[in-house]
Amino acid sequence: MIAYIIKSECTKSDATGNSCVYVSLKQRIPAYGKYSFSIIQGALDYSKLGTILHSSNPNWNEAATLVDAGFEDRMPSPAVDALLKMALFATQMLTSPNYSGISRELLVSRYYVNECGFATKELARAIDERDIQTALGLWEYGKDSWNSYLSIINRSISPKVGEPFDMIQ
Repeated sequence: MIAYIIKSECTKSDATGNSCVYVSLKQRIPAYGKYSFSIIQGALDYSKLGTILHSSNPNWNEAATLVDAGFEDRMPSPAVDALLKMALFATQMLTSPNYSGISRELLVSRYYVNECGFATKELARAIDERDIQTALGLWEYGKDSWNSYLSIINRSISPKVGEPFDMIQ
C-alpha cells in the first residue's frame, strides 16, 4: 500500500487571513449578482408575512400566497423560492477552491436554511388551519433562522461584492 502525504500549501496571517478558506472576489461578485435579488425578495415577503400575521385581523389568503410552495402549474412564492437560492449562494460565498472540506460557516448557514424551510412549511399548514398562535410562533422561529443565516452571509459581503442584506424586523 502506498500512502501519499499531502503537504498543505496554505498560509495564515493577520493581513491575508487563511488562504485555505479565502473565497476570491471573482467567485463572490457573480454569486451576489446571481442570487441576491431572489434572497432580498424572499426576505421582504417573509417580513410582509409577519406584518400580516401580527395584524388584528390577518388576511389569511394573502398570507397563504406568501408561503405557497407552488406546483407544476405555478412558481413558488419568493419566500419559498429564496430557500434554494440561499443554499446555493452560501455555497458560492463560503466555499474556497483551495480547501477540499466544508467550512463551518457553510454548514451552519445550511442548517439555518433548513430551519427556514421547516418554518415555512409549517407556517403554510398553520395558515391553512387559521391557527394564529402557532403561525406567530413559527414566523418568529423562521425570522430568527433567516436573520442568523443573513448574519453569517453578510460577513462575506464586502463593499466590492455588494450591499449586505437587511435583517428581518
